[in-house]
Amino acid sequence: MAFQQAWQSWLAGKKRLRPSARERLEQIGQHWLIPVLAEVPAERLNGGHCAAVFERIERINAEIAARSVDSRALVRVDDEVRSRPRLVGVASQHRVYAALREFCNFEVRKTRRMSFNPVYAIELEPEEREEAQRWSAEQAAHFLATAADDPLGLLFRIVVLRGARRAEVCGFRWSRADLDAGYLAVARTLLLVGAHVIEGERKSQAGERKIWLDEHTIALLREHGKQQLAARLAAGTAWQDHDLVFCKDDGTPWKPDYVSRRFKAIARAAGLPVIKLHEGRHSAASLARDAEVDPEIRRKTLGHADQAMTSHYTHIEAQAHRAAAEAVAKLVEGDGS
Repeated sequence: MAFQQAWQSWLAGKKRLRPSARERLEQIGQHWLIPVLAEVPAERLNGGHCAAVFERIERINAEIAARSVDSRALVRVDDEVRSRPRLVGVASQHRVYAALREFCNFEVRKTRRMSFNPVYAIELEPEEREEAQRWSAEQAAHFLATAADDPLGLLFRIVVLRGARRAEVCGFRWSRADLDAGYLAVARTLLLVGAHVIEGERKSQAGERKIWLDEHTIALLREHGKQQLAARLAAGTAWQDHDLVFCKDDGTPWKPDYVSRRFKAIARAAGLPVIKLHEGRHSAASLARDAEVDPEIRRKTLGHADQAMTSHYTHIEAQAHRAAAEAVAKLVEGDGS
């Protein structure tokens, strides 16, 4: 069986993959593996074939570096014209390596078409992960003040103060919220897969949780709900009801990649270090630590997995989470929050 057929069969058999993970593997196969390995018999795949995958990546990088053109430029590699504005970094190469390694391990252990994994003959430059950037309380306060009047300002507030993930905050539903009790709940998420926004599962069992809020955020959410109702009435039959806490003026979801871009644009306009939206989550974790929030409360707020995690919240625990939310808000905004 040729590699392309074997790869597609392997991918089709991975029934429990999250849509985003499946899309990532499909892209790796389409862009990096199949162009080099398509016709190679799976049982004959060797280290030389695997090396050819990364040699092609090096050629692409060399062509990009030589051209040194803007992000819309076209690059010709292997008689193929591709839009390849950025170098294929070490992290991306490691993802290609990991995908090919997993496929080959399957072929060794399950189909027995291979007697050994040829990927291990490849050595890549070590991947050095940069430490996530974080904002201080003063920087977070400045960002929130700048973002306050933006349509996504309240969404960003919940990311920066409470550490919700992008897919979680885009997927908050009113039906799972209890503002009287003081929380929004994470149950379903919104993911960008290709050009489409789809509903997905929470990242892990620990990810299904309550995001407890400070009083000022609750008040802002109540006002936000009134404004959303007015937008719904104005839209009339054009309104698409997805029960989303954060949505456009016609009820449709915000695209997650736009949310990330807007976050950076506001940070840039505010004169702050431009961090990723996910680093806003890291900032929330640091702010909670600086506010001396109990580590267990911090873990549950962020949705980090732990065997002791339960979905039941006692009244005492709810009070502790609300107190933690207030402590972080006070650290960032002072008594005026």
